[in-house]
Amino acid sequence: MELHILLAFFIASFSALFTIINPFSTASVFLSITKGDKEHKRDQMAKKACMTAATVLIVFALIGTFILQFFSITVEAFRIAGGIIVSIVGIRMVYAKRTILHTEKERKESLEKEDVSVIPLAIPMLSGPGAMTTVIVLMSESPNYINKGIVLVAILIVCLLSYIVLSKASIIDKYLGETRRRVIDRIMGLIVLVVGVQFVINGVEGLVLGWMGI
Repeated sequence: MELHILLAFFIASFSALFTIINPFSTASVFLSITKGDKEHKRDQMAKKACMTAATVLIVFALIGTFILQFFSITVEAFRIAGGIIVSIVGIRMVYAKRTILHTEKERKESLEKEDVSVIPLAIPMLSGPGAMTTVIVLMSESPNYINKGIVLVAILIVCLLSYIVLSKASIIDKYLGETRRRVIDRIMGLIVLVVGVQFVINGVEGLVLGWMGI
């Protein structure tokens, strides 16, 4: 397989994951739920959260196909359903309605917890349903083990970058400010929306080709 094709697949995988995880948006939430904590404690929680998120996404990437087979779900059906989920996430990001903690009770509980690195930081903020769906779809679209390995590498790189962003959250938040952060959220939301639509198109295309016997 030609190098430029592999590079293009890596860029597509990395872009899809990075935009839907959106560590810049997570950073502001991370600051609010770790308010009052010392810098080294924040760093430890950021590291644990990103390692947990990477583990979760890699597990879903590796066993996602088996889950589909177990429930007799076709790849095309999952691509369409996954595309719809990802598109909804993108729409909510574009209209600034990306809610990580859905109820007031959940918000209060997250603030009361001493260690928020796993819940809610790693799950569902970094490795939520949208990210899980994305890695499964990307793996299903990988024609060989090289492409599958590229998806795994993309997961690790995105989680590493997420750790860097979270560990420097106070600096980034101060520099970006509310307005710039909202602009970034909307741009990433648009990209996520396009990725979701592309998943749906790929799924429909696969169904049509299957019906035509091609």
